[in-house]
Amino acid sequence: MGRISRILGIAILLYPSFLFGEEKLLTIIHTNDLHSHLLGFSPNIDYSPLRTGDDQTIGGWARIAAVIKSEQITRANPTLVLDAGDFLMGSLFHMVAREEALELGLMKEMGYDVVTLGNHEFDLMPHGLARILNSAHQKGGMPQIVFSNPVFHLDSTEDDTLEESFKKGIVKPYIIKEIQGIRIGIFGILGKDAAEVSPFARPMKFRDPIETSREMVKILREKEKADWVICLSHGGLRENKSLSEDDRLAKEVRGIDLIVGGHTHTKLEMPLMANQTMIVQAGAYGEYVGVLDLAYENGKMKLKGYKLVEIDDSIQAEEKIHKRIESYISLINERVLKKENLSFYKVLAKTDFDTRIAEDESNLGNLTADSIRWAINRIDYDRDDPVTKVVVAVESNGMIRDDLLKGKTGDVAVCDLFRTVPLGFSRGDDSMGYPLITCYLYAHEIKKTMDAVTSIYPRKGNKFFLQVSGLKFKYNPNRVIFDRVTEISLGNEEEGYKPLDYSE
Repeated sequence: MGRISRILGIAILLYPSFLFGEEKLLTIIHTNDLHSHLLGFSPNIDYSPLRTGDDQTIGGWARIAAVIKSEQITRANPTLVLDAGDFLMGSLFHMVAREEALELGLMKEMGYDVVTLGNHEFDLMPHGLARILNSAHQKGGMPQIVFSNPVFHLDSTEDDTLEESFKKGIVKPYIIKEIQGIRIGIFGILGKDAAEVSPFARPMKFRDPIETSREMVKILREKEKADWVICLSHGGLRENKSLSEDDRLAKEVRGIDLIVGGHTHTKLEMPLMANQTMIVQAGAYGEYVGVLDLAYENGKMKLKGYKLVEIDDSIQAEEKIHKRIESYISLINERVLKKENLSFYKVLAKTDFDTRIAEDESNLGNLTADSIRWAINRIDYDRDDPVTKVVVAVESNGMIRDDLLKGKTGDVAVCDLFRTVPLGFSRGDDSMGYPLITCYLYAHEIKKTMDAVTSIYPRKGNKFFLQVSGLKFKYNPNRVIFDRVTEISLGNEEEGYKPLDYSE
């Protein structure tokens, strides 16, 4: 009788867990838009990751690695480490991505489980991305990459090598992770805006992200019997809800439990809820790491806790990762900078003030545009032929990616200068960096260009604002679009400005 009582007692104690389901915990650690910012910034030369309390830099992958390790150690439950794309392009380290795939190799060592592709992963064209993937595969592997909405061209051969990487399973449309008996389906998509700003992906195209997501959810729920569905979305969030792709995704596609977002560099202090879908995003450039504690009970996912960890000088970096990153600098010096008589930390200038990018005109924008005009005239201007002199230079805000800060010393090093305007690729010879192009314009064409700027950027965002050198202009934002400029002058600060007659 005593034995029967003990059995009944145990059965009564266990009955609630059988009836209601035992709560199972899972922690999601997530980043997005890391952009090859392997070192803390700005400036890189101040970054001292193995010491704390002695610099003002933020970010740094060795610090991120330390946070991932710390969050895993302090929890008894399992973790998933995820990234929502654009891990490439943004510093000197991406200059050897095709040969070395430094970023993907590091992410694997740091503990990333699954990542997706962003628009900047396509900056080196499909065959360039294929080289990166194959290099990572040959040099020790990478996190699993999921990407669900590619459309390869049926006739062109220009995307064949990338298509082959997908067929080999280096990139998969989705994966299933089984953790504590929970089947978790993970897929990745590129949003519409990100696709629009991926010109070098051609001839490859991208399926509609909403349509693709519906298909992925159906496969994961019905075929793969997933309990949870996670979307790694390089679509993003915006204040204008009609342009906020992850909001729309959550509202229009039922069955996604969690969207780990990227592309818009949005810092979310807490997850957003849209219908039954949770949305998170962690800024950009490794400034933050999101830590999401979830519970699974009775077939449902619920939030247990969330925090954004600021990656700054209070965090002592993971030494092994830091040393690996430091070892890459000599590689960059030898393969990229030596031929230009440069080195990674070579100081090229001094400054006693910060130069920063802004939504419209800025001191960094002026410096960038002035530098372009100066550089072309230094190389291509024939003093015996005045018409060869470049009098106006422009650069879009979207190409200027980082502030140039004085830091502790005021030294301006090669690595920090490069990070301000790091992007670009030449289709002609597969070389890195955008080519500088000169052309002749009539005065009325300059006016039309400035009208386009003042009409488009208020609607499309500050990335479309043009920083200018060699001219000044005034405009009335209340005038009809494409006829807002009221005055243009050409010249410079040293010689003065003269009005431009732009009548046709």
